[in-house]
Amino acid sequence: MARKYFGTDGMRGEANKDLTIDLVTNLGLALGYYLKKNNNKTTKPKIILGTDTRISGYMIRSALASGLTSMGIHIDFVGVLPTPGVSYLTRHLGADAGIMISASHNPVKDNGIKIFSKNGYKLPDEVEEEIEGYMENREEMLKHQVSGDDLGRFKYVEDDMREYLNFLTSTLKTDFRGMKIVVDTANGAAYRVAPKIFHRLKADVTVINNIPNGKNINVNCGSTHPELLQEVVKVYNADLGLAYDGDADRLIAVDDKGNIVDGDLIISVIAKNFQNKGILNSNKIVTTVQSNMGFEKNLDKNGIGLIRANVGDRYVLEKMKEHGLNLGGEQSGHIIMLDYNTTGDGVLSSIQLVAAIKESGKKLSELVEDIKLWPQKLVNTVVSKEKKQTWTENKELIDFIKQKEKEIEGKGRILVRASGTEPLIRVMVEGETQETVDTYIEALVGKVKELLL
Repeated sequence: MARKYFGTDGMRGEANKDLTIDLVTNLGLALGYYLKKNNNKTTKPKIILGTDTRISGYMIRSALASGLTSMGIHIDFVGVLPTPGVSYLTRHLGADAGIMISASHNPVKDNGIKIFSKNGYKLPDEVEEEIEGYMENREEMLKHQVSGDDLGRFKYVEDDMREYLNFLTSTLKTDFRGMKIVVDTANGAAYRVAPKIFHRLKADVTVINNIPNGKNINVNCGSTHPELLQEVVKVYNADLGLAYDGDADRLIAVDDKGNIVDGDLIISVIAKNFQNKGILNSNKIVTTVQSNMGFEKNLDKNGIGLIRANVGDRYVLEKMKEHGLNLGGEQSGHIIMLDYNTTGDGVLSSIQLVAAIKESGKKLSELVEDIKLWPQKLVNTVVSKEKKQTWTENKELIDFIKQKEKEIEGKGRILVRASGTEPLIRVMVEGETQETVDTYIEALVGKVKELLL
């Protein structure tokens, strides 16, 4: 069933344009109604609410809280905290749901709302569809609003960040003495937590892009723009650099030589460390169809199997649950470790990566040097919003893609998909040679522009 408001990762759009005050208030009413309807306790339902550093976060928080509290829902506001921190606290503190206000790696003009169920997982599709149904019947919901003493309360509980820090610390049996680390917090949700955890673990830490002003989140920094981090790592002669995205559910690293270490390579280092400890379930991991063939061949050489899922953390999670695996993720740096948390956690991934480096006695560059990646290129092409919705019905484009897939078979592969949150078609080509990649990417992107702009 096609959903009107929710996308692949919650509700997202341009703040106060797509994500309007009326829409957000209506979501608060609908979610409140859903929680009341499914509440089996004698106490009022409680929500854990967090946000990143976007200027629009305060506006959206107020609108959302208005709808929820008018339905008699209590809100514990934990302030600026990574998305996985909200997920963890929802589960750890026994809340009925968790909400994160963030548009992740998107530019500051956008914002979004991610909702977690009481077990810390993102809401299932069927629950989102049920909530959308309530949003379409506002008059009925308003009949269930409360007043006076029955209203929900909004409480600041930013000290709960310590609970998340304690959880992160509990996942390790070592500290990081002697490690020199540069951390780029993207002026986002990790700007407080990340420095604190590395100081607590005794690392020598240099922090950059940690002065958010509401407008500088993800701007030429963080996991989508690690260029400054690369330079700082080299200048400071650091062991590695770590970059998060706006809501800190992703991690991209920089090795001691200043080279980018993407999600595939990070997963490889952590997977081999887990394997050495005997804690990698079935000696297999889950990644997506975008993961590099060179990465897969290296894992196989080391006795680690790979199961591929569709792009998107929810699909990675489904495969992990299906096969009983405890490690999976995406090339973008969204990494899930089910032994510890229920969603991708950039800060958790970073401390597990540093632990793997320290326990190996090697440098990060040495741990990834034997992984010979195939040339790969991903191009995000802006298209018409309307044409994006129906692009798979464009016979000329689909036939063209099939023709190119047949041509490249045996010497590479092609992946074309639509972004779940933006008006983009993502074209990825991987091949044994850069020439093959460039030739096919040019042809495919040209055809997408021709037919979908």
